[in-house]
Amino acid sequence: MTLSTTLQLAARSLITTFGNTATLYPYASATKTENEEGDVAVSSWGAGSSIKTVDGDNAKEILTQVTQGIETLGNDEKLVMDNVTIVINDRFTEDSVNYRVVTVRPVRTQDTIVVKGITVAREDITSQW
Repeated sequence: MTLSTTLQLAARSLITTFGNTATLYPYASATKTENEEGDVAVSSWGAGSSIKTVDGDNAKEILTQVTQGIETLGNDEKLVMDNVTIVINDRFTEDSVNYRVVTVRPVRTQDTIVVKGITVAREDITSQW
């Protein structure tokens, strides 16, 4: 087993153990409408899937245990496991708060994705999708 695979498995274990449960709703499968100005509104997000996330307050400690050289994550940052399919504009709900995914950054060591760092915006703060 390579070092990068060991780090990936350790990150998965830590996120599973210490992560918060969230429901992920893919933007691609949401029902959308567009108004005359071209603004898109989501009328239904459809069925979600359960994922685990670690917020920025815990991410630094978890990443320190897993790998070195990762930038400090702020409060609007979350970590998800490497095998979670998540893209910009997806929505997830955690502790009854809806978030929109703004960026997705795979954290790699060698050629292996160890975790994915995502920047999120609260839905009640950014109402435009």
